[in-house]
Amino acid sequence: MKKILQRIGIGLGLIVVLYVGIYYATFPKYEFHSSIDLNQDFNSFYKLKLEETKSKKGRVGSEEKLIRFSPGKTENAILYIHGFGASRAEGEATVDQIASKLKANTYYLRLPGHGTNNEDHRDTPFTEYLRVAEETFLMMDKLGNHTILMGTSMGGLISTYLASKYPDKVRVLVLYSPFYDFSVPLGRLFFYPGGTALGETIQGKIRKSPPKKPDDGIGEHYYEYWYKDQYLAAVKNVSEATKFVLAQDPFPKITSPTLLVYYYKDKDHQDKTASVTAMLDAFSKIGGEHPNPLNTKVAIEEGSHVLTSTHVHSDKPKVEATVLDFLKKAGIR
Repeated sequence: MKKILQRIGIGLGLIVVLYVGIYYATFPKYEFHSSIDLNQDFNSFYKLKLEETKSKKGRVGSEEKLIRFSPGKTENAILYIHGFGASRAEGEATVDQIASKLKANTYYLRLPGHGTNNEDHRDTPFTEYLRVAEETFLMMDKLGNHTILMGTSMGGLISTYLASKYPDKVRVLVLYSPFYDFSVPLGRLFFYPGGTALGETIQGKIRKSPPKKPDDGIGEHYYEYWYKDQYLAAVKNVSEATKFVLAQDPFPKITSPTLLVYYYKDKDHQDKTASVTAMLDAFSKIGGEHPNPLNTKVAIEEGSHVLTSTHVHSDKPKVEATVLDFLKKAGIR
């Protein structure tokens, strides 16, 4: 019996060692290599992006969008990055208003795999998200003297990465419900090798959204701008993006004034998609031992994960007022 137990112990030990080896061998990697001419003018860049989206048969209203208040640069320019499975409609309701009041040239990028079709969403790796976001970010100096970087959910995660990699290029960072972890612990299954296969075994290959209800807080046109049903395999892309970004220890490297806006009223009424605990923990680390004194976090008590869309119910007037007040304190008006 003792020898049998020893053999079982050795076998389990080997399995653990093998699994750990697989975990680190498959850990997501990314290096930035631009696929475009970063010296081209912004209008040429914008035209190129619209052509790419058209070639992918992109959905109307999900393509890239440029708002100009000047044919040249404005003092500040806004870059908005949407979240996973979403589109620019996730932020337009609030960001358009802020842009108008600041008279700031504003650009909404389209992350690869988004605003097209479910197969494209499934098959586009996270490295493409980061590459396109990074290319776009590096083009923003053609739109404004300073960049205001905004992102929702996974767009907030990507914005975090960019603000940590290019701290001198971000004047202000605004994070709307940034995704750093799943709100449901079971979601962390996708962070580990074999997690997607196990998830598909349990739930099937397609993650179906629940039927729309009168009181669900989303508008009748919501699913024109978000993927209603998604391949479970696509979740691997956001999981790998999260693992990669967090492994860079980004938060202490961020020096710009940072605003965190998130949905939280009480333990029963809070963000059901992204972990609020993870958001607050991340916020406490921004700037490391010398955080920017303007760093601010604000809880929105009426809303959901998405706080800045026409198609989702939330206290958008409070969100807008919060952002404008923060920008004013940062010397932007």
